[in-house]
Amino acid sequence: VVEYMKHILESDPKLSPHKCDQINNCLLLLRNILHIPESHAHFLMPRLQSGGGHQVSMQNTILWNLFIQSIDKLLLYLMTCPQRSLWGVTMVQLIALIYKDQHVSTLQKLLNLWFEASLSESSDDNESNTTPPKQASGDSSPMLTSDPTSDSSDNGSGGKKESC
Repeated sequence: VVEYMKHILESDPKLSPHKCDQINNCLLLLRNILHIPESHAHFLMPRLQSGGGHQVSMQNTILWNLFIQSIDKLLLYLMTCPQRSLWGVTMVQLIALIYKDQHVSTLQKLLNLWFEASLSESSDDNESNTTPPKQASGDSSPMLTSDPTSDSSDNGSGGKKESC
């Protein structure tokens, strides 16, 4: 589903109403899948065994796979699209389900670490604020084709605003 959304966004810079509906429907599908309670999920598929011998929930497996496919970068990209109002509510619901089992204090600590790391990277990378940022190649969306191991602050856009 994530790859399909990336394909839609990369196929045409201007999204038709039909393609916007397709994006929203994909987000709705992901939201509905994550909305299935874990107690019902074991009827569909048994819990998976990890290498350490403990069981991994189906929801965690789905989330892990979504993040492997860079759902975080895709969601950030969709938030910048001019058509974002068409799928904004669905995205908020999806993000709420992704982080539903996280404690606020844990998320705050992770965000603080991320902010500190991104601030130190930006001060190391750009000692002088007078030099213009590097321009991206422009052929494809950097949000959708970036390295899956890089953090989401490193989108390669170089200050260039991409349109959907």
